[in-house]
Amino acid sequence: MKLLHYIPDFTNAAGPVASNVRKMLLSTSKVAEVVLLTSTKLPADMEEALQGQYGVRTIYINKVEGFNPIKLLSAFNEVRKVLNEEKPDIVHVHGAWNYTAALVEQVARKLHYITVVSTHRGVSSEIIGIDFWKQKLPRLLAYQIWMIRNSTSLIAINDTEKENIIALGLKKRIEVLPQIPKEGENLDMLREALMAMYRKAIDSFYYRYTTPAEQTFMEQLVAAAIVDEDVRIETPSTEGLSFRRLSFLLHDEDITELFLSGVHKMQVSMPPLLNVSATPRYKNRKAKRLGPLADVTLSKSIRLPEESLERTAVALIAKAKTLGIDRLTMRHKTELYRLFRYTDFDEEKVGKELKRLGLRKFTVKLQKYLDNLFHLKPGYHIY
Repeated sequence: MKLLHYIPDFTNAAGPVASNVRKMLLSTSKVAEVVLLTSTKLPADMEEALQGQYGVRTIYINKVEGFNPIKLLSAFNEVRKVLNEEKPDIVHVHGAWNYTAALVEQVARKLHYITVVSTHRGVSSEIIGIDFWKQKLPRLLAYQIWMIRNSTSLIAINDTEKENIIALGLKKRIEVLPQIPKEGENLDMLREALMAMYRKAIDSFYYRYTTPAEQTFMEQLVAAAIVDEDVRIETPSTEGLSFRRLSFLLHDEDITELFLSGVHKMQVSMPPLLNVSATPRYKNRKAKRLGPLADVTLSKSIRLPEESLERTAVALIAKAKTLGIDRLTMRHKTELYRLFRYTDFDEEKVGKELKRLGLRKFTVKLQKYLDNLFHLKPGYHIY
């Protein structure tokens, strides 16, 4: 795992915030690659110690002052360049009321990196109350709210900070660290807690990192489980695949058992899949609808006899249209393939009803999609 931490000032002058961040960096440097991104030059001996003793590299970016459009664009490009070069798994932004920190979070999020924010008690009522009208309110409206609200998750220093954030109504994905160790104390508990929080964030958004090879691997083995024997499916390679990500993909596409059937049929050697149900994850607000298409509410009034194969065919196509092709799970797609390939309905009756319901174009698009995915043979189409 590669972690990139941004803090405006990591020097001793930054006080307790820098001290806490320093412990986070040093604790995780034993188990992850850690990069420090900051806007304040470190003393040479500190920078050398970070690199020499802990392997933590330091990168500097300019601090953003004011809202000059040219300088903002330059800062945006500067942050983007660093992220594209480093390609971290997690971007952890530390601090509140700092526009550069907010900019780092925004750029990272726009580039689809997982962003974690720690305000280090910066949104407590006492801090917000200091110079509220001239300083805090304009910053709340300009960037503080959207940094907190839009980040993947927040890591609070303690339960009080979590309560302060909840009171603002800004974020629900909040993790609380164990008590920060004092100087010289063991950092093992802090490291374990942080790494668990980072892993939870990554596992929740695994699909951002799912590779085309992993997607193809899943599709090939599902196809192997359901297509005719005379359709040739090449044995897929397992090289370079993350079976942790695949475990989540299979679970969320609702086809784990079907996939394993394809694995058995193709005699593919692979490690055991992860127990996804027992793995902590955040709720995905854009999750696909699990379960069979039959469970989807029918939004069309179909004029075909009840319990007929023709009515069933039209109903499934109408439900697929309700969800949309991009929102269909792989399970739904296998159900639709079996509908066209193996269900002996009257195609003329189904075609007329689909035309009446305005579903003909969608059906043609759906069949073309299934052609590419599962090699739906000519002669099993509705025109």
